[in-house]
Amino acid sequence: GGPAEKAAPATVAGGVVPVEAMVVLLECAARRPRRPDVALALRSERLLRGAAGRGTPLPAGALDALVRVHASCAGDQTKATDCFDELVAGGEQGQAGEEEGGERPPKVPSEGSVVGMLGACVDSQNADLAEHILAWARRRGRCSLPVFAAGVKVLAAARSPERACDAFEALEKDECDLELDAALYGQLIRCAVQAGRRGLARHLFHLAGNPDAQNSASLIRACGQEGDVKQAVDLLFDLRDRGEADTTVFNSTLDVAVSNGDQEAVDTIFEEMKASHCVDVVTYNILLKQFTGADGCLEQSRALLKEMRGFGLKPNVATYNSLLGSVLATGDFAAAWRTVDEMEAGPGADAYTISILFKGYKGRRRTIDPASFDRALALIEKYSVKADEILVNVALEACFGLRDQERLNGTLTALRRSGWTLPKQCSMHTYATLIKAYGMSRQLNMAWKLWGEASGKKGQPPTQQLFSQMIDVLVCNARMEEALSMFEDMKATHGRQGLCSQGFAVAYAMLIRGFAQRKECGKALACYDEMRENGTKVGLVVFNSLIDACSRVGDMSSAARLYRDMSRAECVPDLITYSTLIKGYCVRGEMDEAWDLFELMRNKGIRPDAIVFNSLLDGCAKKQMPDHCEQVINDMVDAGIKPSNHSASILIKLYGRSRDVDAAFRVFEDMPLKYGFAPNTAVYTCLMSTFIGNGRLDRALNLLPQMIKAGQRPDEKTYSTLLRGALRSQSVDGVCSTLWSALNCTEPRRFLDEELVQSALQLLQKRRAWEEQGRELLERMRAAGLPVHAPGGAQAQVQAPQAQASCGQFDFSMVKQQQNNQQQSPVRRGGRR
Repeated sequence: GGPAEKAAPATVAGGVVPVEAMVVLLECAARRPRRPDVALALRSERLLRGAAGRGTPLPAGALDALVRVHASCAGDQTKATDCFDELVAGGEQGQAGEEEGGERPPKVPSEGSVVGMLGACVDSQNADLAEHILAWARRRGRCSLPVFAAGVKVLAAARSPERACDAFEALEKDECDLELDAALYGQLIRCAVQAGRRGLARHLFHLAGNPDAQNSASLIRACGQEGDVKQAVDLLFDLRDRGEADTTVFNSTLDVAVSNGDQEAVDTIFEEMKASHCVDVVTYNILLKQFTGADGCLEQSRALLKEMRGFGLKPNVATYNSLLGSVLATGDFAAAWRTVDEMEAGPGADAYTISILFKGYKGRRRTIDPASFDRALALIEKYSVKADEILVNVALEACFGLRDQERLNGTLTALRRSGWTLPKQCSMHTYATLIKAYGMSRQLNMAWKLWGEASGKKGQPPTQQLFSQMIDVLVCNARMEEALSMFEDMKATHGRQGLCSQGFAVAYAMLIRGFAQRKECGKALACYDEMRENGTKVGLVVFNSLIDACSRVGDMSSAARLYRDMSRAECVPDLITYSTLIKGYCVRGEMDEAWDLFELMRNKGIRPDAIVFNSLLDGCAKKQMPDHCEQVINDMVDAGIKPSNHSASILIKLYGRSRDVDAAFRVFEDMPLKYGFAPNTAVYTCLMSTFIGNGRLDRALNLLPQMIKAGQRPDEKTYSTLLRGALRSQSVDGVCSTLWSALNCTEPRRFLDEELVQSALQLLQKRRAWEEQGRELLERMRAAGLPVHAPGGAQAQVQAPQAQASCGQFDFSMVKQQQNNQQQSPVRRGGRR
């Protein structure tokens, strides 16, 4: 009804399509199975609006369909609200016109239409639109029982129980004469309980008149939230005496007693349940909750599981989840995975199982190992688990600890494949987690997209946590200017109450860290001064970042001042503080100050770690203090810290600078054997550089097959070190053996510097080794995808026979041109242009 008949036909590709046909297309788009066709709806709307002309409302049927399309997960929530407002505005205008003519037209939208639009909001959990429609219905006296019930269903699905309670209280305040049915009362009671509105739950319970067992169970849960176990038990026994206490009611009361730690009530209810034959799997799952957590008892959990099987009850996923929680509470991760094996042999796993696994590692303050993480994540695909908000958060937080970008990308892909989509009522914490994930995986465009969605929520500005997270992402992706702009937005949004909150302290810390990474010490110190002026608490992380910023640029006087400021701010320096200061002094060669701090930290009971010892070792090595280096190694061992490959590299460089290659080689041979580690690629490369620097290219080249045999893969630096040494020594054999070794690797392009390779080919041509070795090497490198070319003289030799065959004489102009090209692109010493 309404304006549909007055609209002009739409023109499509030169033809005329009736308006009714376009409305049918929109209806098809809205009713498409699984997911409305938003693209079809947008195109149809565009054609209809073009045909109707500016200011002319669309037909009611078209607007109805558009509301349902955009109320879905794939639609535009703002557009859905706009189309609904246009629909009701057109309906009211149409009614006013018809009533003047003496007729009473049908209401637009109809009750069925309103219920249909609300129904479209359920899957997308579009609580905002549902609340908007309910508010309109109340104002216009159109809030019938079906409309109100449909609205409450959306709010319950969107996990917005407090909004459902508000809707009922608004309806009651309007004195609407609605007779709610038992099902709607039950849903409202559950919402009131979930929202913690226990007074409203009791009010609804009494309004229900003769509440059923489900409503009683809801009220029992409300008693549990208040800690009133006695009233819950009284309600249970009242229902029992009336013959209405079923297993659900018994389990609800048992859960109240368990949750409130009333063991006497637990025993009483459980005995009554056994006497009434009301024990099921859920009963034992509730009892298992007693033994989950830090105070859990694994033996009692196993005993309860045995008793359960004795009653002929088969454990389900929830049963094993409770048991898994008990096992993880003990910190026995091997036993936890054995429990998962039992689950996989039985009922399988669900989203809660995987969440428990990730939380279990976090609860023990332990980073999950990569193999365990991969196995837990694989359960999502194996059991077709649809990830929820909790699982997304715990999985990504566990992945952050691994600091593996490739694994993080795989995790995001796995969560998307599981069917995860951002819910309409997504929490700011989830937005922050996802923004961090995309920031760490270098997908800045996705982080910005999420930021746009979160910051565009009506009446819900981004939290300080979300601002801080976005600033962190921008800093980590070297976008300092954008981070500073974001910080100004944060101050404009949240700065009215002052800048002394924890959120601002975190944001300042991120900016200071960014300035430290860019070695912009002055700007980092300016942030520090601003924090003090604004009364923002300067914590340990900020002080450590500031000291790092100063140390990176060698400003140790400012670093020392900050160290003194820490004591005035009652901030206790930690290992990172001392480690950063000691390293800064060592880099500057101020070893006396470094040793003084080292002794001070030990006197304060802070145990030095490998970083501190290696910083001291490096400082002493650069000052050519071998005796002190030996003392550092001894102190290191006495502290229970074994020297490592890094320690060996430092000593090898020390002896290399002292031109004592035999001592360097002894470090390479003896230290790994003595302290139980295998020399890594960096140590081999360091020793090669030492040999080359002391005129022993032969010994450096002999190390290459030795390291490959030991299972250490040469890297680009290894091959570049050998090539530079061979080029400096004009060694054809050295160049050839190094190149052939690299060409035998997978993807040789990753290991060979193109300019060094070109210099090597020029050496072969210069030393008249082109025909014997250069040509074959060139062909092999081209086959491997290296963009190299033959040196000038070698090209002339290749092209000469072809020129003679075609022209009868040698073309000297070609050689001259190649020589000119070579002179225009000289290769400097070391292979760098």
